[in-house]
Amino acid sequence: MRIGVVGGAGAMGSVTATDLATSPGVSEVVIVDADVPRAQALAGGLEGRGAALSVAGVDVPLVGSLDGCAAIINAAGHVHNIAVMEACLALGAHYTDLGGLFHVAVRQYDWNDRFASAGLTATLSMGSAPGLTNLLAARGVDIGGMDTVESIEIADAVVPGRQYHPSEAYGPPYAAVTLIEEYTAPAPQFIDGETRFFPAGSGARNYDFPGGNVECVYTIHSEPATLPRSYADRGIQRVEWRLGLAPADHVRLLSFVASGLASQDPVTVDGMSVRPADVLAAVLARQARNDAATPDPGAVEWFRVITSGSRDGRPVTVTCDVEVTDPASGEFSGGAWVTGVPPSIAAQIMASGRALRTGVHGPELTMPLDLFFTELSRRGMIPLDRIDD
Repeated sequence: MRIGVVGGAGAMGSVTATDLATSPGVSEVVIVDADVPRAQALAGGLEGRGAALSVAGVDVPLVGSLDGCAAIINAAGHVHNIAVMEACLALGAHYTDLGGLFHVAVRQYDWNDRFASAGLTATLSMGSAPGLTNLLAARGVDIGGMDTVESIEIADAVVPGRQYHPSEAYGPPYAAVTLIEEYTAPAPQFIDGETRFFPAGSGARNYDFPGGNVECVYTIHSEPATLPRSYADRGIQRVEWRLGLAPADHVRLLSFVASGLASQDPVTVDGMSVRPADVLAAVLARQARNDAATPDPGAVEWFRVITSGSRDGRPVTVTCDVEVTDPASGEFSGGAWVTGVPPSIAAQIMASGRALRTGVHGPELTMPLDLFFTELSRRGMIPLDRIDD
């Protein structure tokens, strides 16, 4: 099967392209990226490792470069999600992405009827968080045999492996634009059966993990957009999302916000009006391209999802954890690995006709849980479950 990755040469997209290229069932991977030389270098490095590789720039219409693809992944940022969905409908291809940062994800549901009529599946928000987190929630519902689902509490936390110094080079762990939004935009949470917006960084809660205690806070994210829809028929009343980045990221981002560098209000520089947030995003993106991240090979990222509901009228709570470290290959960081692999697995499941339904849905409604977690475990990411009833 032929599968396309838009933004396939980026930090996360390159992981997705690599996983696809080394998966037995994939015959060809199409890498579409604005940075053609970077995409060509990636494709060259993957030659001989499995699937055939081809590269296209963004100057070529997607319906031309991605013709013949059974599934297409958008890893180029949520601002492009709907454009790639349109291309999928034109090409008759299944679709997935790394997340819609709530507002885009909500808009994507408007395409449900068109995908369903075309017999196609669009799996929304299929990175690590959102994505893996959604499927850990579904795993909790399944393991707990829940008839009703009361609440889903999600935490993404990094336990650092070392201290850092502010003078060290810094590149963001994922898309700079997304990080800036997470640290500034009002954070949607699903509380008492309705969506409410809270200040970014509020709702602090501490979580204990092997190796350390991490404070996690509310940020804007897609899980409160998808999970309440998916479990509305089971009475869901609460979906909370919290993020706890490593101090090397968290402290710096707080400093950027406090200094006004993340502001959307324009300033005038040499007669030109610019928004500080745009400059900050551009500089951080350049740092990422130059691999300027603060190294911490001993860091551990934890994804924890606590799902509560009832089974046969009795309360039950299931906690599902996934521990992520840098892969042994040394090709990618653990954060990039856990974000880039799930959409590869999802695209392969859809392209092979094994999705659970057509239309536009969160992954908790489209992915066969046993198959997904078997593939995830095969790549070294194994869920740990605890049932309290």
